[in-house]
Amino acid sequence: MQFNKIGYVYIFIAGLFWSLLGFFVTKLTECGFTSFEIIFFRLGIGFSTIAIFAKLKRPELLKIKRNMYIYVVLIAIFVQVIFNISYLKAINNIGTSTAAVLLYTSPLFVALFSRIIYKEKINILKLISLVVCFFGAFITVTEGKLNLQSLNLAGVIFGIIAAVAYSLFPIFSKKALEEMDSLTMIAYSFLIGALIILLKIDVGHMINCINSLKAVVLIGGLGIITGALAYIAYSVGVSKNVELSVAGVIASVELVFAVIVGWTLLGEAYSVVKLIGVLFMVASMVIALKSNKSTSSKKIDKNLSISKII
Repeated sequence: MQFNKIGYVYIFIAGLFWSLLGFFVTKLTECGFTSFEIIFFRLGIGFSTIAIFAKLKRPELLKIKRNMYIYVVLIAIFVQVIFNISYLKAINNIGTSTAAVLLYTSPLFVALFSRIIYKEKINILKLISLVVCFFGAFITVTEGKLNLQSLNLAGVIFGIIAAVAYSLFPIFSKKALEEMDSLTMIAYSFLIGALIILLKIDVGHMINCINSLKAVVLIGGLGIITGALAYIAYSVGVSKNVELSVAGVIASVELVFAVIVGWTLLGEAYSVVKLIGVLFMVASMVIALKSNKSTSSKKIDKNLSISKII
C-alpha cells in the first residue's frame, strides 16, 4: 500500500498543476494568441524544460528504443494534439469550470479502456464511483435542466472529445513506462506534438503577440507548470502501481481547483447547483480510493492464505 499512497500524491500534484490550464489559456487568449499558438507554447516549452534537465542531469533520458516510437507517436497525436485542441475550444465555448467538469467524465473511458486492454476488474465500488462521477458532471453542465437550446452544443462536444483523448494517456503510458522513463516518453510526445501544431501557426503573428513581460511569464508558466511538471507527476504516479481506473478519478482534484480558479480569478458564473455537481465529483474520487484500498486488502489476504497453506 505504501507505493499506492506515493502514487496518489504524484497524481494529486498533477491534477493541481493541470487545474491552472484554463487560467493560462484565458489570459493568453486575452493577449491575442490563437489556440494553436497556445498549444505550441505548452508543448514546445514543456519539451525544452525536460530536455534541458536531461542534458544537465540525466543524458540517457533522451535515448529511446525503436519499439517505443509507436507509443510516443500515439500519445503525441491523441493526448497532445487532439486533447489540447479540443480542450482549448471547450474552454473558449463553455468556460474553464464547465470544460473541466466535462473533461472529468474521462474516468468512465479510462475504466472502459483499461478493462478491455489490461483486463482491470470493475468492482461495485468502482462502478458506484463512475456513476457518481457522471452524475456530478451532468448536474454541473446542465444545472439539472435538459434545456438543449441554451446548451452550447459545440462546447460540450469538444469537452467530451477532450475527455476521450485524455483518457488514452494512462492507457498508452502504462505500457510504455515498462520500457522507458516517464521523462523520455513525455519529452518526445511533446516534441512531436509541437512539430505537428507548428504546421498550423502563423509565426509572424505569434512573435508580434510576445510584446510584454506578462505574456512571457504566462507562456513560461503554461509550458513548465501545466506541461512538463504536470505530465511528469502523473506518469510517475501511474508507475507506482495505482490502477488506471482509480488514477483517473484521483486526478479529478483538477476539477475542484479549476472550478475555484474559474469562479474566483476569471469571474465565471457561480451557482449552488454547479457546486453540488462538483461535490459529487469529489465524492466519486473518495469512493474510487476506497475501492482500490479494498482490492489491495483482498490481494494481501489472498497472499497470506496461500502462504499459510504452503
